[in-house]
This record gives sequence, C-alpha cells and structure tokens, in this order.
Amino acid sequence: MKHDAVIFDIDGTLWNASQASATGWNAGLTRLGIDIEITVEQIESVAGNPYEKCVDILLPGLREKFPDLLETLNDCEVEVVKSVGGTFYAGVLEGMQTVAGSHRIFLVSNCQDWYMKLFLQFSGLKPLLTGYDCHGMSGQPKHEMFARLISRFGLIKPVYVGDTVGDEKAARLAGIDFIHAAYGFGSPTTGTVSCPSFPAVVKHLQDINQWLP
Repeated sequence: MKHDAVIFDIDGTLWNASQASATGWNAGLTRLGIDIEITVEQIESVAGNPYEKCVDILLPGLREKFPDLLETLNDCEVEVVKSVGGTFYAGVLEGMQTVAGSHRIFLVSNCQDWYMKLFLQFSGLKPLLTGYDCHGMSGQPKHEMFARLISRFGLIKPVYVGDTVGDEKAARLAGIDFIHAAYGFGSPTTGTVSCPSFPAVVKHLQDINQWLP
C-alpha cells in the first residue's frame, strides 16, 4: 500500500538551527553568571529530545542550583532563533512542494511550541501542511503524537522522515514506516532506508508511490 501521508521531523531533517540555539543558550548562561560554553556540536548531539532533557544532558545538576535556568535559556534562545532562524537543507523548500502534490504532509517534533511557530514563519510551509504537533504543544512523546495524528486524520499508512535513532524508535513504537535523513544529526540502524539528501528523500517517496499498489 502506498503511503497516504508523510510526517517530517524538523531539526536535522528540514533545517539546522543549532548555531542559533547555541548562541542563545550561551547568552543565557552568561546572564546567569555560569562559566560554561555550549557548542553547536553539543546542541546537535541532543537534537530530537524535549527541551528539559536537552538541558539536563548538557548541563547536569544545574537546574537545582539555578532555578531560573530553564526560563533564562529559553528566553535567550527565543530571541536568537526569532532573529536569525535556521539554515534549510538543500532542496527542502522546493522538495516539500513536490511531496505535497502527492501526499498529505505533517510535522512532528520534540521542539517547543514557540519553535514550531517560528519554523513555520521562516519556512512558509504552513499552507502545505495538513497538521502538525510538537512536545511543547501536546506534552506527548513522539510515538503518541503519531498516534494522535493517525486517529484524528484517519491515516492508513504514514511514513516518518527523521534523522536520529530516537526518531526511528518512535516510528517503530507507533507501527509506522521510517526514512532516515542521513544528512542530519544521527545514524540509522541496520536495514533502515537511508537517504543522503532531501532531494533523495523526495525521489524515494516518488519511487514508492509509483511502484507500490
């Protein structure tokens, strides 16, 4: 059966805003008087996790010492991302138009709600979407967000496009197909369909659409 919908991750799949996030976090740490610098590579290493978990991984134990840590980092990150956004991967904006011609399109991310809104503003993709969800909106893990979309929109055979092992696990938990964006932040497990670029993702979806009954 052909896929009747494509669900896309955002970070590491459609764009990369790690530089903006790192800049914002570092501004927040400076504001709090914390002598730690977060790198772009560190931000990319935790991509795909909810915000609170990212903070706990990269800044273990600091939430207890600095009660305003989450709010301060968040406020500073919002300022920077709102100003500069992220970098779209090659072929994304054109490719999404192509995919929308044959599939219903959704976004599912572990990002915060403000981040989803800014992504939609920078990308201009909202008119192409049938729906979207994120951890900041629903408070749910990804596999539950998939289930909510499947139920709400009557999806039969959706596929999720993401870049991390966590994305793949969430898709498996929800019982849906997965395509790995190899140009993103993570590595696929053995046997996973993996695409080296976004245009390759689009071609794979087109090929499946042509030969599956």
